[in-house]
Amino acid sequence: MRDVPFLLARVHLPEDDWRPCLMQKLDDPYMGPMDGSVFSFHRAGEPVNAYAWWETLDPEVIGRGRHGVIRIVPMTPDLWTHLKPGTSLAMTLERLHAQVTQSLMENQA
Repeated sequence: MRDVPFLLARVHLPEDDWRPCLMQKLDDPYMGPMDGSVFSFHRAGEPVNAYAWWETLDPEVIGRGRHGVIRIVPMTPDLWTHLKPGTSLAMTLERLHAQVTQSLMENQA
């Protein structure tokens, strides 16, 4: 998964969240997501729901009330190319919000 396009985003796990932490790794057969997540954002003024896999990156375990960085690997990267640092994403299944810190284009060198 490391050689495919990805972007980075900062996520916050609220203090009162039902989960004790976020911890997910793409290359771990015991923890990695079998299914991805749906992310919502806007493209050309229209709402988009796009499927992607994600993993916690820094720190690897994000506790309640903490922030961390996640790596997002889009299933359809073309839908994500316009996202710039500062763009807000909603992680719909997780009921969390993230903010892009490094765009997809910066990772395609």
